[in-house]
Amino acid sequence: MRRTKVVNDSTDLIPLLRAFDNNTKKEVFNELLLDWKPLSEIKEKYGDEGEGALEYFDRMKLVETKWTTSEDGIDGRPQKKYRSYYSAFNINISCPVNEISEIFTVASLNVKEFEGLENRIFDFVGNDGKFGNMVAENFRLSNLALKGLVKRSNKFCYKGLKLSRKD
Repeated sequence: MRRTKVVNDSTDLIPLLRAFDNNTKKEVFNELLLDWKPLSEIKEKYGDEGEGALEYFDRMKLVETKWTTSEDGIDGRPQKKYRSYYSAFNINISCPVNEISEIFTVASLNVKEFEGLENRIFDFVGNDGKFGNMVAENFRLSNLALKGLVKRSNKFCYKGLKLSRKD
């Protein structure tokens, strides 16, 4: 059964834009649209970059996974298989220009810039977390940009109004 991913929050565009930001991710996703693919096959064809794409898709809930049987695995051990969870996207967003510009700015941060900011925020929120407004103010970000950074990252989550490290 194929599903349509509905995107109606502007910040949901960020992980989606990052999901297809290079040829390897695009090619891996296209293969997963066709059928279940085991990790070993993707890794053999695309290397570590292909494995990274699978991890990203899994974090963003763009793929579904299942385990193979021991017979279908590697050296008698089961392995994960992946398939696209969605076959279509329905994007319906209406927002002011300044909001969409914030979204595109966060989505287009290069990996080095993003990881630097992500690590500084990670250190700032600590083990107990901090209120989102306090984090945004400290890093001179809008609340929208902070929300977008959180959606792009795998290190954070909101618990109410508080930004916390993921467990």
